[in-house]
Amino acid sequence: MHGDVVALQEVESPTSAGQLFPFAHYRLAISQDHILQHTALAVRADIPFEQNPDVTALDAYATAPATHHHLRSGLDITLHQNGQALRILVVHLKAGCPDNLPHASRPACTTLWQQFAALDDWVADRTQHHEAFAIMGDFNRHLTVHDPLFLTLLRIAPLDLATAGMASPCQGGSYFIDHIILGGAARAWKVPNSLRVIPLAEETGQNLSDHCPVSISLRLPSTKEQPQP
Repeated sequence: MHGDVVALQEVESPTSAGQLFPFAHYRLAISQDHILQHTALAVRADIPFEQNPDVTALDAYATAPATHHHLRSGLDITLHQNGQALRILVVHLKAGCPDNLPHASRPACTTLWQQFAALDDWVADRTQHHEAFAIMGDFNRHLTVHDPLFLTLLRIAPLDLATAGMASPCQGGSYFIDHIILGGAARAWKVPNSLRVIPLAEETGQNLSDHCPVSISLRLPSTKEQPQP
């Protein structure tokens, strides 16, 4: 994979991620959670970025006892290119509620609903500040444009769910649980029909990952190309 910007989950440290994304070509940002697995972003070395405070509200168990298993925060990054800024949130949400309605009695669904409430707040902030943004990562949810959880986001702002209406070629054609959601000006930056999936070799006991990388292409216009008011 040679993407310009790659969202990562279950990363232990920048050193471990650097084995796949060498520091000579990438810079790595990682969430500041005090847990073993982190969300992270590998960014091509010549693309400037700044790291914003983690979205800790995604840890729905933050007030639980210290011995309780905590969830991953969202990594919040602002990229700068061609005079444009793109705000990116990398997520790894709660597993166990891939299709159920949000009010299902399953505890995982309650937790996922809480996490989407945090995403609602983040999208509302980006929209209020007229920012181009993307939410990327492992949602552990078969999102569609009609999914009740996605609709909570859609009520706040127009969004582009890049995986909508598609099935993954991985694992026999399953529905996506990894997604890329675009909002603000970023919706117009997506190159049409650019969704790609990189199938990984599936050999018993030799799988590199249980997820296949999902990508899209964006074309950030130069500020010189922006229409004049």
